[in-house]
Amino acid sequence: MFAKKPPLVVTIGTTSLLLLAGALAYGGLRWRTLQARGLPAGVRAVPQSAVAAVTLSTNPEQWDQMRQFGTPETQATFDQKLAEWRDRWLRQYDLSFAADIAPWVGPEVTLAWVPPNAASSDADPGENLVGGEQRLLLLPIADPEAAQISAAALPLAATDDNSIEYRGVTLHQLASPEAATDTVFVGLLGTRLILVAEDETVAQQAIDAYKGGKNLADLAEYRRSFEQIGVTQAFSKLYVNIPAATRLLAQTSQPTLPSTLIESFQETRGLAATITLETQGLQVRSTSWFGEDSDRTYVNTNVPAQLPDYVPRDTLVFASGGNFQQFWQDLSDRRNWGALTALNPDNLSLALQGSTGLTLSEDLLPWLQGEFALALVPPSMDRVQDDATPLPNPSLVALAQVSDRLAAEQAFAQLDDVVENRYRFTISDESAGEVELVRWTSPFESTMLSRGWLDSSIAFLALGVGTDETIVPQPRRSLAQSPLFQLTTGDAPYPNNGYFFVNLKALTQTEGNLFVPDLPVENQGVLKAIEALGVTATVLDEQRLRYDLYLVLTRGNRPGPLPSSPAAESSESPASESPEAGTEATEESESTEPSEAESSPADAAPSDPPANE
Repeated sequence: MFAKKPPLVVTIGTTSLLLLAGALAYGGLRWRTLQARGLPAGVRAVPQSAVAAVTLSTNPEQWDQMRQFGTPETQATFDQKLAEWRDRWLRQYDLSFAADIAPWVGPEVTLAWVPPNAASSDADPGENLVGGEQRLLLLPIADPEAAQISAAALPLAATDDNSIEYRGVTLHQLASPEAATDTVFVGLLGTRLILVAEDETVAQQAIDAYKGGKNLADLAEYRRSFEQIGVTQAFSKLYVNIPAATRLLAQTSQPTLPSTLIESFQETRGLAATITLETQGLQVRSTSWFGEDSDRTYVNTNVPAQLPDYVPRDTLVFASGGNFQQFWQDLSDRRNWGALTALNPDNLSLALQGSTGLTLSEDLLPWLQGEFALALVPPSMDRVQDDATPLPNPSLVALAQVSDRLAAEQAFAQLDDVVENRYRFTISDESAGEVELVRWTSPFESTMLSRGWLDSSIAFLALGVGTDETIVPQPRRSLAQSPLFQLTTGDAPYPNNGYFFVNLKALTQTEGNLFVPDLPVENQGVLKAIEALGVTATVLDEQRLRYDLYLVLTRGNRPGPLPSSPAAESSESPASESPEAGTEATEESESTEPSEAESSPADAAPSDPPANE
């Protein structure tokens, strides 16, 4: 995202300048209190002008668990990226995370992107200019005594000529040994927090935020989000300033983003999320919120989900919502995610009226006030002759819980008339157990649709040959009973506003479905690492929305030592290689401690996110 990439975390070792200046005592930063609330310790020094902040665990076991997910190809790519971080920011300075940082650092570190041109740390979130964001790293000190011992053993040094005083905090300006023009600023906040900043004004903003300015910990909705999520020991915690991030994306995107999209996200002030490592993948819990001055509100359409009980267990894709009428209203207003879609609600309404004579606002929306869903089921191949070429079969099912059956029946009767007289479809009434089906068959039987009622209030429309047979009669083994669906949605709040579920492993193996496109060749490796995903949306109140996402990932080989990065190999000479740096790529060190330390991706834990490489 940002072009400038000086070796930020290298200067973790230079905290010796701060630690040797005086003894560190307990107290000062109330990071234990913050942790009890689920907040990262470093957020008290992150100004509210920050575009984003990510907190990463420093636990090597969690990073080893993370490295175990994926295919051999994605594991190798991930390990190589971690090795590049380690060699770039730690090894080339003779620093080891396990030896020099792990003994004293807290359980998690925070990295934030802050605009240096922000007017002040007291500015309202999202109102500052964006562009040229610099990184701010915050390292909590969990063990001051261990920090002093580690600092005394570090070979780094600096003179007082490179120090700057700001509000009682000494900022040491340190240059990279390889590029003197790349400097960072290191300071000690209180007695338990170290800041490392790429820009002097960003460092000053962090000090201002810590000493009474507006910081993330003071942002009420941010605190409330983590209290709602209820996860304290997460692998990662994330904050995104939605207005600022949207404007930044608009500045850098090609082609230019439409103004309606940018405007639609300005009232959503922020998003907070936690990422936890589970046995079978990653679980993300997040909340977003409107600003206090926003006149926009969420309508509570949370419902006890019924429609997953009406589609088969092997459903490939399932998307549902709590109220179609409200869904269409949000889409028409181009609110939030609706602004991201390529669908134009006005054009769709006109197309529906022109092709069927029905108006969405008068003939359909009044009775579509309940739960609705679209499901993609495996295509039926039973009716294809052995010597015939199978045609793509849509296998799409639409379900809706109607609020006025009489009005719905009148709309369906009008559709029957249009389909039969205008489009020359054959209309037939058939029985499937207790369900009465109406089938629409096009000339030459190239297209088949069927409609009916699964119970007194749930109507369906099935597209594709044999598609109705997957839901009529009601499947004995439904999607709601699927272990994969339960895994990806079971921990989310209930009732909720709907689901989005994809069985990606089965989807990639499906042939003959019109709605399954060929997956991009360049993303095949990543897609093979994902088996399924489930997203659950929940309206918390008028101002807040919650999303729960579960990624089921392929479990790969047990991680071994990290490889040497190409950059490290090119910069090292045989005469200057240390045993630790020179032999890891080919064999494990005989010493167990270096092997454990250098094989852990925690070497890269307090470093730059992969998206910025």
